[in-house]
Amino acid sequence: MVHRVGIFALGALLAVVAGFWLFADGGQGLPGASIEKVGQQTAGRSVALPEEVAGSSSAGDSVPPLPRDERISDIEVDGSVRVDMNGNLVLDPSLRRFLDFYIGLTGDQVHGEALRQRLAAEMRRRGISAPVQLEVLEILDNYLAYRGASEALAVRRSGNVEDLQAVLDELQDLRRKHLGPDVAEGFFGAEEARLRLMLDRQRILADESLSGHERDQALAQVDRLLPEFSVQTRRRSEAVVSTSLRVSEMREQGASEEEVRAVRLDAYGPEATQRLSRLDEQRAHWQSRVAEYRRQKSLIDQAGGLTAEDRQAEVEALRVRMFEAEHERRRISALDRAGDDDA
Repeated sequence: MVHRVGIFALGALLAVVAGFWLFADGGQGLPGASIEKVGQQTAGRSVALPEEVAGSSSAGDSVPPLPRDERISDIEVDGSVRVDMNGNLVLDPSLRRFLDFYIGLTGDQVHGEALRQRLAAEMRRRGISAPVQLEVLEILDNYLAYRGASEALAVRRSGNVEDLQAVLDELQDLRRKHLGPDVAEGFFGAEEARLRLMLDRQRILADESLSGHERDQALAQVDRLLPEFSVQTRRRSEAVVSTSLRVSEMREQGASEEEVRAVRLDAYGPEATQRLSRLDEQRAHWQSRVAEYRRQKSLIDQAGGLTAEDRQAEVEALRVRMFEAEHERRRISALDRAGDDDA
């Protein structure tokens, strides 16, 4: 069981290394976007101000909309722009989350100029000084370049710890190349350190030369270096995986749904168990619909006297009749193309 959980954790770790930033802010959460003085000093920069930053804030400010603005009408802006006691910009994960929040509003393609104007207007509204505004916009440009360069790494998939280590090394190099050492360390330094410790855990789990006692000692030593929230998150993840594997094995052995429910109640509590039961029902209903669709599609495929175009038209009509939602039709079409029997 430990080995199977370790494999799952390794796959989850790759998602983090590839750029999904599960541990961006230590799990603590910070207040919404704001200007805030803190006791940390960072190096300031002296640069000329662009027109959109130099202007003063006013009620008449007009900024172009971003494609996903309608999704945040009741959502507080994530992250913050903070300065230290000397008025210098603090380079931290909260600033990165502030940039990510607005980048996320641009959809699939970043609308660079509209994004810059939107950030500038938000910072003006919050009383952030013009030099700090400019520094944030310069970091934005560099951050967008880094995100673009890192996309190729995000699609890598491997079960080899050394390959994951190589991906993390490449990401670290990209960050410092595009962002500079100070911004890269502020945005990602703590996260990188945690990920390296997690990779150390995976190496220990994969080391078959260790006895059980030696493995436990080595893991405990690594865990002492991890922040408590990371240890608790990992333990919860392993518990979820362990319970999921147990449920799968129980069902393969013919266990009843009441027996499955009892195991879930013990592991997750009543609310999560109820949500999982609803998901099971939805999954079973979907699979039943897929089975009926495939039965009827098979009749069309076997019917004589139809041209290829007529047969395809019949299949398309069947999809429309059986799957009203567009996302369901896309899903069943993808399953047909893949020839995948696992719905």
